[in-house]
Amino acid sequence: MSSEPRLNSHSPAGEKYNWSTACQLLQQRGAAFCIATIVAEAGSLPRGAGAKMVIAEFEQFDTLGGGQLEYEVVKQARAGLQQRHRSASMSCVAIERFALAADLGQCCGGAAQVMFEYINTHTPKLAIFGAGHVTHALVKIIKELPCNLIVVDNRQDWLASIAQQGVYTEYHPQPADAVNNLAETSHIVVMSHDHSVDYQVVLQALERQCFPFIGLIGSASKKQRFEQRLQAQLSQPQLLSQLTCPVGNSDVPGKLPMQVAVSIAAQLIHLFATAPHGVQPAATALASEQWHGVNALRNALKSR
Repeated sequence: MSSEPRLNSHSPAGEKYNWSTACQLLQQRGAAFCIATIVAEAGSLPRGAGAKMVIAEFEQFDTLGGGQLEYEVVKQARAGLQQRHRSASMSCVAIERFALAADLGQCCGGAAQVMFEYINTHTPKLAIFGAGHVTHALVKIIKELPCNLIVVDNRQDWLASIAQQGVYTEYHPQPADAVNNLAETSHIVVMSHDHSVDYQVVLQALERQCFPFIGLIGSASKKQRFEQRLQAQLSQPQLLSQLTCPVGNSDVPGKLPMQVAVSIAAQLIHLFATAPHGVQPAATALASEQWHGVNALRNALKSR
């Protein structure tokens, strides 16, 4: 995850969004993001109370006025996203105070109370590489589950029919390049139309050493060939133990696309259920306390 803020309010496609339309965009993707809101102000600030911006892992939208305040807010929001990906017990709301002169060296001299609201941080994440027949069947199941789903391929026409199902897709001439943009908690299923693409995706995913699941579709002979090459090319041969091949639940028989999709979905549902997703009661209670404390924090800030 990058700690450097993006200095624009655009999507990767170049479209400009304000904070509210950005929320719609990121919700459609199922992506994790943070809404940063100035809830109280004192003295001079670039923007006043009520100003909002949205921060995702690799993008940011709208503005709190720029400068060091915005830089620190973006940096803290991204750190918070990363922390909440790893721990389901953390609150989805946090409030921090920033003194522009004393803490940030800005000449405005004011102070701000900023509320950080974290969205979709505990939703299971799934990246499917390959938009073939099995993926078309699989997304019909997965899109009905609480899941942040993305499908990556180097064929625009195959991705277009996936996107028509309301699934977020990404075109990459070299699909393995997309691996580095995935959250560390992503589950990965690799089943493209090209064994060389599959291999590069698997190699890149194993080298990152962070994903909870890397599954590869394939026969026994494909598994053997891949294992031999990976043993020779991985920086640490023991990383090969993180690969599951063939992917899917062996208790589900059949080779038709939907039968294979059901097998993979069964395995993923089990993995999602055993992962530490979901906001815990303690975190929900803490978030409620913080929400109710906003007015008190605002009054305390104004009195200084």
